Amino acid sequence: MKKIFLILLLCLFSSSVNAGLKEIGSSYVSQETKDKINAQLENRPANIKEILYFYTDGERNEVWERGGANEITDKLHEEVFKKCNKQIKKYIKKEGECSLYFLDNKVVWNFASENPIDTKATKNIIAKRKILEKDKKPGRFFEDQPDVNDDFQIHVIYSFYADSKDKENDISGKVEKYIRSADNWIYKKTKGANKKTNTMNSEGQRLKWDYRKDGKLDVSFFRVPYSKKDGKKGNSIETTLINNGFNNPKKIYLNFAGFSYSDWPYAVGFPMFNIFQSHQGIALTQKDFSYFVLHEAIHSMTGISPCSPNHVKGHNTKKSSDMMSRSGDGRNLSLDPKNDDYWGHNNKTCPDMQDSVYFTPTSETPFDPFELACLPKEKWKITKHDYKNYHDRRGDTHDCFYGRQDVTVPWAKELGIFQEKY
Repeated sequence: MKKIFLILLLCLFSSSVNAGLKEIGSSYVSQETKDKINAQLENRPANIKEILYFYTDGERNEVWERGGANEITDKLHEEVFKKCNKQIKKYIKKEGECSLYFLDNKVVWNFASENPIDTKATKNIIAKRKILEKDKKPGRFFEDQPDVNDDFQIHVIYSFYADSKDKENDISGKVEKYIRSADNWIYKKTKGANKKTNTMNSEGQRLKWDYRKDGKLDVSFFRVPYSKKDGKKGNSIETTLINNGFNNPKKIYLNFAGFSYSDWPYAVGFPMFNIFQSHQGIALTQKDFSYFVLHEAIHSMTGISPCSPNHVKGHNTKKSSDMMSRSGDGRNLSLDPKNDDYWGHNNKTCPDMQDSVYFTPTSETPFDPFELACLPKEKWKITKHDYKNYHDRRGDTHDCFYGRQDVTVPWAKELGIFQEKY
């Protein structure tokens, strides 16, 4: 298997687009990132003037570079700007340019949106979807169809840019074939782990997929209301999908995108993860897809929690054969081989992904990822654990995409979910 670099991509939005030398940035920056930058800048010598260039791709990947001198010159700008842009290519592996965040010892960045929804500030298109006549084809569904039960489910969305070619994989059966194969792979992978730990009667577990009443996988076709070019300007496909009705708190959404993207998969926390059909000219294989589904689904279920002993930026190790490592080596894709981090472990104060309500058979002591990510502990109803080491995330929506200020869901106030604060 190809060497795969997977990065947990969570809750930033609106990238530093059209940036340039001496151009002030204009996008959302999380408080966590602000604090990190401020901590570095506080240590500067009193007689030194500093500049800092910053870049975010809108998906939690970010880099910055700083420099200082007695006087800020064009040469200093050029040096810091160039170094920052090199970091984009090295660490984020995307095309982009840094923009000015800090100049002459003060923050100049234009932080996006102090209001709940400000599409002009965030550059985020939150428009109603457009259903084109050419997309109306037999066997295709544009909305989530009536559920066969009230259980927790993973719903599949087959999406395209406004100007993408429809490959019809949702009506040809190809998407369902991908899901079926991934489901069997996950069953075998979890069976091996459960047998080793003597849990779940040593049987494998499957994800609870959303099926229609006719027995077929429920796949929703969605053409986003912006082009591929506009999509690179910081538009959030997750925000667009959720604001267009894919927001059932008892569902996780797999956005299976029928177009190329700079990352094959990524998750934004609960409730959504994305897998793209091609990456830098390389077509997605079934083997890669199966692995991506389990890896990103676990991220959407709040894994890997900071309370896991080997936690590294949302993963459990920096680089190993473990399928949840930050930079997998592509060997045997073990599922928590030592059972001490996230699967079949004995740490009762930290979530065990085996107990997620999105797996079947379901644990007798389950947890609901929505409750963990989006609700304070006093409102947990399904979750049968105390999780003393899983911190209260009020005001910190790294795991709860529903809490973002550009996301609107009808039940948010009623359920009292965490709300992002600037």
